[in-house]
Amino acid sequence: VGMQFSKGMLESLNRLADTADTDTDDGLHKLLLDVVLALRRQQATWRYGSVDRVVFSAEDEGREAGAQLQRWGIDGQAKWGDGEDWGKSAKDTPGGVTEYLVITLSLSCYGQLCPEEEKLKVRGVKDVMKVLDALSGVQVDELMQLDVQWIPETEGDSLSAMELTMKFP
Repeated sequence: VGMQFSKGMLESLNRLADTADTDTDDGLHKLLLDVVLALRRQQATWRYGSVDRVVFSAEDEGREAGAQLQRWGIDGQAKWGDGEDWGKSAKDTPGGVTEYLVITLSLSCYGQLCPEEEKLKVRGVKDVMKVLDALSGVQVDELMQLDVQWIPETEGDSLSAMELTMKFP
């Protein structure tokens, strides 16, 4: 989800990163629900949404899904280089330009999200809501892996509309 920059949202995400108990199934599940809730509370600031869904065989025991999750995570991180460019973009952003925050949730779970949709796509706010609702319905024993990323990570950095469009076409 790409949204207008919100200092409060950034602080919430950073607080979750510092306090989440990702060593337990319950802690990982709570992190998922907390991020979904934080996104839902910011619905008025959403400007961009995208979803990818890949379904794997149950016989795989999550290996292929876990590998895909890792690939998505690396792809998300690769869009931002080593992080040194952030200082440059933040200082060069003209006043009055809208800045953005992008939050990416990647997860592998047993079952299928939105099984009634053959091709899951985001065309508007209702579609983002449908996906977030499906994510909030994933139970503790269904969640295998979760990766939450957001850009920018620190206050003072920014992501312009052009950067949003170029990095997340």
